[in-house]
Amino acid sequence: MSHPSPETAADPDELVAALPDPLEPWQRTDANGGIVEYRIPDDDGVCAAAKLVVRPELFDASAVRVDRKQGCKDVGTGRYPDIESAVDAVTTELAAAAGE
Repeated sequence: MSHPSPETAADPDELVAALPDPLEPWQRTDANGGIVEYRIPDDDGVCAAAKLVVRPELFDASAVRVDRKQGCKDVGTGRYPDIESAVDAVTTELAAAAGE
């Protein structure tokens, strides 16, 4: 049985470079350590209308983790075996919320 470790996670620089630019109305923020946040602001409160947080996965044997939020509520986490499949999933999520 293998144990998750930082070596199983996606390379942070490669992950940031591979992720797509945001579609309107999304905004993208890059943080240290390969964490990328896509957010649709909500003028009515402190929580985003929608948010995706993409990061290298350190707690699982997967390479990338994508956390989804709607308002202040968590609505799911996806784990992906490689950067390419994570990019596909993020692209699909961004397009769906942008109405494309």
